[in-house]
Amino acid sequence: MRLLLVLLVFIFGNPTDSLALDRWEQKADFGSIGRHRGMGIGIGTKAYAGTGHQNGTGVDTWYPDWWEYDPATNAWTQKTDYPGNNGNGDQDVAIIATSTVAYAGMGQLDGNGFYKYDPQTNLWTQVTSPPAGASFNNLFPFTIDEVGYFPSLFSTSFYKYDPALDLWTQLGNLPFSTFYGTPSFSINDKGYIKDGANFWEYDPTTDVWTPKAPFPGLYPNRPASIGQYNHGFIIGGFSGNPSVLPWEWGSEVWRYDPVTDTWLQMEEFPGTTRRWAVAMSVGDRVYYGLGTNGTNFNDFWEFNSIAETKEQNATSVTAYPTLADDRVNFASEEVTNFEVEVVDLLGNKVAHLKATTGKTQLDREFLAAGTYIYRIRIEGSVVHSDRFIFK
Repeated sequence: MRLLLVLLVFIFGNPTDSLALDRWEQKADFGSIGRHRGMGIGIGTKAYAGTGHQNGTGVDTWYPDWWEYDPATNAWTQKTDYPGNNGNGDQDVAIIATSTVAYAGMGQLDGNGFYKYDPQTNLWTQVTSPPAGASFNNLFPFTIDEVGYFPSLFSTSFYKYDPALDLWTQLGNLPFSTFYGTPSFSINDKGYIKDGANFWEYDPTTDVWTPKAPFPGLYPNRPASIGQYNHGFIIGGFSGNPSVLPWEWGSEVWRYDPVTDTWLQMEEFPGTTRRWAVAMSVGDRVYYGLGTNGTNFNDFWEFNSIAETKEQNATSVTAYPTLADDRVNFASEEVTNFEVEVVDLLGNKVAHLKATTGKTQLDREFLAAGTYIYRIRIEGSVVHSDRFIFK
């Protein structure tokens, strides 16, 4: 396994100097009732969101409604309902957009229906269903050059949908098996998928996947994901085994730069921590909202991903050996006080160390053989992340 260095630049200083309010701005609430597991997408200069699920009263309710948000007026307008599941609403619907229209379908309640939405006519039209045996609900497809790319749930199968031909084609297998909420985005002519902490780049011209810098965040599972302005963004997520409760949710925001193959931690989402939110890109802004923490939200936020940030220097903390038998040492010649968080590839926290003299060590004890991710935090901010292996 390749060991990849992730150098992170973060904003230090007094927490009251945070730029969160410069980057995040709460906008008009979603036009209808709060819900989670909805779908959202940007088309042209507008954002669209709808469908989803709510069971806060103990009764399962699904929604078919579909809404348009205009950033210029900060207003929502209801549009034609999504027709999947015979118009009875759906959740975990897969959605992509070309430059002018959206394609959505294969939700958890209607696994086969696939529809085109044209914002000019405000009409949904059924198009060719995916191949038999493929399942796309609860996943995040991506678009490259007006073509959609769809990983299949709980498998290594991978498909593309060409809207111009209304044609599905099975591609080569993924290098991993997907799980609920496997996030993805596209940047220019490449696609990216995050599998836990592992991160992969897809080249559609060769149908080849290449491992990239691992995701360094504390919450690797089922975040919102979006590609915009030559970068990819991961928002929120949860830590822990995806199959076992309880989970710990977070509001971290990470930006991926494909040119340098590095991750940058940005200002956290200032709203309530949540799961199953929606995210979409419109122009030079990211929009994020809905979701649940037990309470279903209808708030909606704008994130300015290109706002100016203050220049900072990365702090060097060395970990050695990176292929270890019994212990791993952490040391810095620049700072004396830092923390080390260690997680496995599922995001389970296995250790939390504090250094007060510029060094500390992790004794293996009960830890199994395998790869672990460590993160160095100073004054609460992640400044460095990488991997080590216990043999």
